[in-house]
Amino acid sequence: MSDATNWESVPLRGLFSFERGKEKNMALLKEGDLPLVSARNVNNGVKGFVGNPTKTLSGGNVITLNNDGDGGAGLAYYQACDFALDTHVTALIPQDDISPEALLYMTASISKQHDIFGHGRSISLPRAKRLQNMLPVNNDGAPDYELMTDYVKKLRKSMLMRYKAHAIANIKKIGEYLPVPSIQEMCWEPFLIANIFDISPGKRLVAADSTPGNRPFIGALDNNNGVARFVNDSNASLDKNVLGVNYNGNGMVIGFYHPYECIFSDDVKRFHLKHHEDNAFVLLFMKVAILQQKSKFGYLYKFNAERMANTRIMLPVTDDGAPDYEYMEQYAKNLMLRKYKQYLAYLDSKAKTDAPTMSK
Repeated sequence: MSDATNWESVPLRGLFSFERGKEKNMALLKEGDLPLVSARNVNNGVKGFVGNPTKTLSGGNVITLNNDGDGGAGLAYYQACDFALDTHVTALIPQDDISPEALLYMTASISKQHDIFGHGRSISLPRAKRLQNMLPVNNDGAPDYELMTDYVKKLRKSMLMRYKAHAIANIKKIGEYLPVPSIQEMCWEPFLIANIFDISPGKRLVAADSTPGNRPFIGALDNNNGVARFVNDSNASLDKNVLGVNYNGNGMVIGFYHPYECIFSDDVKRFHLKHHEDNAFVLLFMKVAILQQKSKFGYLYKFNAERMANTRIMLPVTDDGAPDYEYMEQYAKNLMLRKYKQYLAYLDSKAKTDAPTMSK
């Protein structure tokens, strides 16, 4: 975007009409296919999928604005399709015909104000209508939607090229697709986790005692590959090429593979294979095998060190009854290769529809 671009503070009320969410009793909502947008700071605000909302906002091409929430107040998201909205979110419905790219641009600029809101300062409807948004404008002072649209298209094209290069590099790194028997054709046997893994603890690190940095700190999360924050600290839990398995918190029994150097919360155990080299694909296979035991554990029955060691997981075996690590590795590789190739096909289809309409 040129330094010569003119910018103005544009009131949201001049661009959008406002509608607060209606869903306030989550227990009454049934599972379905309609996204339910809540005041979250992840997953584009989507909390789940429902089938019987009080009201559906139809047509998409709408911005949602979080009114409050844990870390989400002031964040804006673009919604491309029909959705339902809970009471902690406001829909910003364009008054004019605005492109999806221009709305995406505006979600980023609106979200820049995120830091001034929180539990002590939520966004009421009157406050939302008073919000200003810094936008590029035409000579007549109107928002320059064409410039915003082309900027986002160019940015997306650059990102698609990077993603494509990443996928191609990883396909080469993984190697060949080799046919293996289906899971149903394999023989499976139960194994104690303690007989498959060496299990090591994490170490407690209070956020107030940590310093910001570039090293991932792994917590007992169910998302973001377990990365709670990035720190400059080190301790006895420093590890890499390891499977981290949660024994506490929302992500109990969930595991994430960490090829990078990181440190671990005391709510996460570190799993290294006892009888086979640690391998990304074997560890990813094991992650899923361990996850099958999740239903047995909860807040009143923790997945602690003793229970971890004595839990049995089902694994494919060789003719002599040993875990078939070669099968696990190739099976995971084949899945990854198939996913990357599907991803490449998706990127190619997106590239054909995202050409900029003009040059700036």
